[in-house]
Amino acid sequence: MKFGWNLGNTLDAQCIGTLNYSKDQTASETCWGNPKTTEDMFKVMIDNQFNVFRIPTTWSGHFADEDGHKIDEKWMKRVHEVVDYAYNNGAFVILNIHHETWNHAFSETLETAKVILADIWNQIAEEFKDYNERLIFEGLNEPRKNDTPVEWNGGDKEGWDAVNAMNEVFLKTIRASGGNNPKRHLMIPPYAAATQENSFKNFKYPGGDDKLIVSVHNYAPYNFALNNGDGAVETFDAQGKKDLDWSISLIKKTFTDKGIPVIMGEYGAMNRDNTEERAKWAEYYMEKVTAIGVPQVWWDNGIFEGTGERFGLLDRKNLKIVYPSIVAALQKGRGLEVEVKHAAEAVAEGCWATELGFECCSEGNTRVVATDENGKWGVENGNWCGIP
Repeated sequence: MKFGWNLGNTLDAQCIGTLNYSKDQTASETCWGNPKTTEDMFKVMIDNQFNVFRIPTTWSGHFADEDGHKIDEKWMKRVHEVVDYAYNNGAFVILNIHHETWNHAFSETLETAKVILADIWNQIAEEFKDYNERLIFEGLNEPRKNDTPVEWNGGDKEGWDAVNAMNEVFLKTIRASGGNNPKRHLMIPPYAAATQENSFKNFKYPGGDDKLIVSVHNYAPYNFALNNGDGAVETFDAQGKKDLDWSISLIKKTFTDKGIPVIMGEYGAMNRDNTEERAKWAEYYMEKVTAIGVPQVWWDNGIFEGTGERFGLLDRKNLKIVYPSIVAALQKGRGLEVEVKHAAEAVAEGCWATELGFECCSEGNTRVVATDENGKWGVENGNWCGIP
């Protein structure tokens, strides 16, 4: 694995209150504003050395309420099609359960959640039973006590116990299914998948199964990467490095130092019109997680502007990398050759590089790859470009 990309806010979009699911089971894919997924989206990312694709998927609205909770055939067919877009191009694929409301970590709803969880995963396991180790199942996404004071602070005993119990059901369900599933790699999260001491300390990692991977999310440092309110900062400074180092160290000492594998299923830093700072952060982050052997998957929700969480990297409609300097930084931090392809068109005009016969780097590409007497150079689409 090199590094990865989330197809966020797409198959995981949930519009039960506004869509008639009985009329069109696949309409939810675009109901949060992203275009219908195509194979070319994955090919663009693969060209940029991404080779792990997480496909968050919401199953609510797509399965029956009665016993067995049968998944709608049209929805399963569409999920299968999207999985194949990445899988058939030689990439690793992570398929999960995402944005559900029935699997919150409460004791009063746990028994019902366990039944639904087993039913849904039984069907997914059967659908993909013949796929090889490049298809990974992730049992839950950020399971937590939603809308409570402990939702995001590491949880409490009720929440920890519920998450551990659901992880156990998921594991037993997949291992009891056919095909390649008894030996398939599986991802299970601690409470909320949160990189926090309480969450990690109370996580039950089952023994006796060498195909288990811990699923963690780490938007760090919080005020730079995720915070959209008071305290948010635009600069990746010394304090930010300290906070990020702490979180990586926690993952290392809790899991990887003990031989327990980890995949960072979500991370990223949202756009604050601070591309150069985000590129600096991306390279530093990638170096740190690479050093402890943790693959990571950028959360791309397709959003670039506005007041929400702005984690977009790929312009999916035009198949362009919007922030090539960030992608270049990820490549460099991972120790790969820096070569960004399908970059957004350059908008700068008349910079010094044109006089030397080179293009100007696009507006979002501020990642310096080399410097000489002429100025600062970046790379786009396999060619040198001048940074204005």
